[in-house]
Amino acid sequence: MPMTVCNLKRFWRDDSAAAMIFFGIAIVPLVGAIGVAVDMARWSNATSQTKQAADAAVLAGVSVLRSGETAADAIAVAERVYASNTANRIPLKNDTMAFTVNDQGTSVTAVGDAVLDATALKVLGINELQVVAASNGGYSTAELIASGGGANLEISVMMDVTGSMCDDGQGPCTSSAKLDALKTATNELVDIAVWDDQSQRTSRVALVPFSTRVRVAPNGSGAAIMKQLTNLDPTWSGWYRRCTQGAGSGGSESGGSWQCHNYETEFLSDRRVMPCVTDRYIDHGNSYGTTDDAPGPGAWLNAHDGTRRTISADSSDTPLNNGTGATQSDPAHHWNYSSNGACADIAEVNQVVPLSADRSLLSARINGLEAYGSTAGALGTAFSWYMLSPKWKDIWPLDSEPSSYDDLEPTSGQGGPAVRKVAILMTDGVYTTYRSWKDQNQQKVSIFAEDVCTNLK
Repeated sequence: MPMTVCNLKRFWRDDSAAAMIFFGIAIVPLVGAIGVAVDMARWSNATSQTKQAADAAVLAGVSVLRSGETAADAIAVAERVYASNTANRIPLKNDTMAFTVNDQGTSVTAVGDAVLDATALKVLGINELQVVAASNGGYSTAELIASGGGANLEISVMMDVTGSMCDDGQGPCTSSAKLDALKTATNELVDIAVWDDQSQRTSRVALVPFSTRVRVAPNGSGAAIMKQLTNLDPTWSGWYRRCTQGAGSGGSESGGSWQCHNYETEFLSDRRVMPCVTDRYIDHGNSYGTTDDAPGPGAWLNAHDGTRRTISADSSDTPLNNGTGATQSDPAHHWNYSSNGACADIAEVNQVVPLSADRSLLSARINGLEAYGSTAGALGTAFSWYMLSPKWKDIWPLDSEPSSYDDLEPTSGQGGPAVRKVAILMTDGVYTTYRSWKDQNQQKVSIFAEDVCTNLK
């Protein structure tokens, strides 16, 4: 028995030793795997920050060229912007990023190498990671588009002014980290893209602020354009089911807690149409409007409450068979008309601006934006397209009419197109709203927006 116990103890000791040997062999690839994860995360972060800093720098540099300053001035500004945007970046082993201006003084390019010193990967013999390399090309370049040549330019900017853009995530607000950044970026775009000389070539920018809805006119002034977009009459009179007692909050990004506790039916006269619109949608077949077709039968935009009541319940011309307000026993319950024709929750300054070369107007609208409401991203995307679509030329003023799609084709003389149409979509969050209805399925609204984008492209 003693011998047996001794042998068992020795066997246990031997087994432990074998396990230790195995662990010693395995720890090298284990450390290597951890090193890959750590260093690749550092590399990805450094690469992203470096490229973004280079983008910002060349844009700043070309803005200086546009103002008539020298190449040296442009390079100095680009260097300062790059240094500022990489100040909090992971320290690099080497960064030789520099900026050049072409001989014509029309473009700024970032050129150089950036290398990150490896940490755990050194166990595997990897001492450094290339962040950017001059030999690979593909550097950030910004080009000054001269008004005397090239193509006309039409840019539509979708601007998220929902409650989540405010620091408290609800709003309303006119200033916050996100909203201020959006305003700065859009102002810089206008400053760069809208040329002083529009005599030979034109460059125009359209603004599409969006939240729960899109505003198309000032309060009380939407009669004409709402008729074009929704076919709703300027005023409405009829029997109405009005809430006389309610409580709670209407909410911003979410639906809120507001509830009506008592309704009364009364006759209302000459209520004015609210100048805000919502997505195109036809209930039959669950059909969303994802084209740039001009507003009309089967393709009307819906109004403030997500319908076209009291004409129809959706974008079609299918008449209502109840809730028309024609009699006291059949009162209407829409939210498309009010006593003063004011949109309920969209600031007046958030009105869309069709294509314009008026920098003062564009800047004033940008600087005054107020954020509040939920995220109808598919509507914002679609409206960005409407600003660029020649099918909508009869909706917008003469000097805001979009060019023909035929002008996008290359010309025989210059090779390039006569016009370039660009849609820029700026948003901070998921899409949760359509037809002014909040808290909808995010995937559903996102697919709706993606379909619009696909058709736009």
